[in-house]
Amino acid sequence: MVDKMIRNTKIEITLIIIFIIISIPLWIYFKQELNSQLALAIEGETKLDLFLNNIDGFDNVIVNNAYQVNKKYRILLVTDKNCDNSSITINTIKYQLDNFEKRKVDDNYIYVLTTKTIKGTRDGYKIDINLQNKNVNYYYKLEELTDF
Repeated sequence: MVDKMIRNTKIEITLIIIFIIISIPLWIYFKQELNSQLALAIEGETKLDLFLNNIDGFDNVIVNNAYQVNKKYRILLVTDKNCDNSSITINTIKYQLDNFEKRKVDDNYIYVLTTKTIKGTRDGYKIDINLQNKNVNYYYKLEELTDF
């Protein structure tokens, strides 16, 4: 009788040890998955806002970060034609568009106007585009950069 109880106790202890050994990698996986999901949720809840308006003949582009979290962003100028020969004035400083980083995606040209980091504040840009070709359609786009 005592031998049977000792044997059952040994079996129970062995099963518990096997369960613990098997569950350790599972808990590590769950922790990593939870951390990545949490990072994505925080990223989704703390998005930057882009406000656009046209007052006094200028395009006013405002990037708002209402959270005390460092966010890195880019402001992009997307045009339907190549505007390398045109100039742009940003906050009273004049630039040539061919000096900005440019890439072509589909039928659009994308110019990177600025790349900055913002935390708990707003960044405003007063932009005046002096296009050589007046038949160019353009818009501004905010691109959040993430470092994972």
